[in-house]
Amino acid sequence: MNYRTILLATATVMFAGAANAEDITAPMYLPGTGKVLSDTSVQYDRTKLKHNGGAAEDFRAAEEITYGVTDDFAVVAELGNQFDFKGLTNQEYNNDHNFDYKIGAKYNMQNGNWLAQVGGSYYTFNPKSWYGHRNTDSRWYKEVEANAKLGYSMQDGWTPYTSFTAASPIDQADRTMDYSWFNGVHKTGNKYSVDAGIRYDFVLDGTNTNTWWAQAEANYFVKDNVTVGVFGDYYLGGNYSDLVDYSYTLGVNAKVLF
Repeated sequence: MNYRTILLATATVMFAGAANAEDITAPMYLPGTGKVLSDTSVQYDRTKLKHNGGAAEDFRAAEEITYGVTDDFAVVAELGNQFDFKGLTNQEYNNDHNFDYKIGAKYNMQNGNWLAQVGGSYYTFNPKSWYGHRNTDSRWYKEVEANAKLGYSMQDGWTPYTSFTAASPIDQADRTMDYSWFNGVHKTGNKYSVDAGIRYDFVLDGTNTNTWWAQAEANYFVKDNVTVGVFGDYYLGGNYSDLVDYSYTLGVNAKVLF
């Protein structure tokens, strides 16, 4: 085998490996049977009010674990913490140990190039722990959430998709239903992926509350199974336009597939 043949063979193997690599950042990605996807994130939220109304700040870290029960079905668990750091939060919490918990499941379906995913989750935290016994009598806020996604793989790295989420607290006499609708596109490259779109959050409880957000993320593939990325959103308008000067979320994350 001559030198040119070796080069061509090597290039073919490398191309095949890149083409078959999984995009662990894809909006409907689930790990295969027996595999685990770890998603570690840190984010900062800030809302600045008009008319000298001050600002609201929040700093949160979270670890999400997704386990592939089958190639199309996975269970998801998340542990988060809201910090009380001076200068990065409004210091409204009782301490820096303000945990919240989420557990759920996701199921993928595919028909040709059409992709779909349905999922549900249960979320809870203890307000007494967060705010202290003197500030609230509430115990264990509970919320359920349902989500559905639909996308189309264009076979060239582009996947336009839509996502709809409905969430509502339980164990309360007066329960509201919060909705979120996102429309965007995901692009996968050789060593990167980007995801961007518009999110519409709304409530149909008589107040007709609604907000519009630009949302995006970008990831770099350190390895096929390891990525680092940035993500965020920015308030575009809605019911609170007369009160909100600006509002945004900015975060970093790392994903590892085991």
